[in-house]
Amino acid sequence: MGFFLTVLGTILAAVKTVVTNRVQVGRLKLHPLDLLLRMSPLAFIQTMIYSYLTGEMQLVQEYCKTNMNFSVFCALLLNGVIAFFLNVVSFTANKKTSALTMTVAGNVKQVLSIVLAVIIFDLSITAMNGLGIILTLAGGAWYSNVQLTEKKKSKILPGDSLLGIDKSDDLSNIKSQQ
Repeated sequence: MGFFLTVLGTILAAVKTVVTNRVQVGRLKLHPLDLLLRMSPLAFIQTMIYSYLTGEMQLVQEYCKTNMNFSVFCALLLNGVIAFFLNVVSFTANKKTSALTMTVAGNVKQVLSIVLAVIIFDLSITAMNGLGIILTLAGGAWYSNVQLTEKKKSKILPGDSLLGIDKSDDLSNIKSQQ
């Protein structure tokens, strides 16, 4: 069941990233704040339904009645503000790059979070976990290398013309023919 949920989560995250990119770059060309304005109410409704169905809503109500104070409220408010700006930055990055870049970066981020948790909490990982971490980091590095190579190929060097002919060579040939 865990493997199925992991694969489903990965597929849904990739679909969300592709759709987000298409909505911002495609026909609609929505600004990241516009996209967030339209997605937030739907996400809120979905979260409320899931929390009610799983019984988590009842736990939150109990916690608020017994343990809620000003400092907890401020911590929750700060968490919400940080999450808001994280979404704005994420949507902006998705608009500027591509859905594939965002997916690769998200996978590398998850692996680095696992590595950091292993270091901080002195956890042990199995050989299979280690192999997955290495493959993910190597894949992210490979993707970055391919992207960098493609960008370098697409740029025209300062001495080159659009046809790929060096202008200084043309001038020297003209002078030598005279």
